[in-house]
Amino acid sequence: WNYPLFLSIGPLTGALAAGNRVMIKMSESTPATGRLLKDLLARIFPEDQVAVVLGEVDVGVAFSKLPFDHLLFTGATSVGKHVMRAAAENLTPVTLELGGKSPAIVSDSVPMKDAAERIAFGKSLNAGQTCVAPDYVLVP
Repeated sequence: WNYPLFLSIGPLTGALAAGNRVMIKMSESTPATGRLLKDLLARIFPEDQVAVVLGEVDVGVAFSKLPFDHLLFTGATSVGKHVMRAAAENLTPVTLELGGKSPAIVSDSVPMKDAAERIAFGKSLNAGQTCVAPDYVLVP
């Protein structure tokens, strides 16, 4: 799971700025990062304002069934389907960030050397572990 902190702190910041309370279920694939984030946020926010929930898949399933005002999920498409289905029981709006294939589209007006450098940079960003890394190139 790429960017476990960014994908938690980014939505948290926006939600808090809008006056909301937040519960974050960290991925079971990043337990040390989850514990660290939980400890750090607990120093700053009371648990009724920001709560970080840790646990395995069963905790994630229970979490996605809660009647939230909005649910944001980042992860695999196969899991996203379950999150959407569980949230639907409460008519909870859901934002799913499921990654996918990201093309790089090269225009006639861009010098090929510049395009190649920029595409290589985008593909190697964070060692290629980003959901928007280019997967293929479309050229004229």
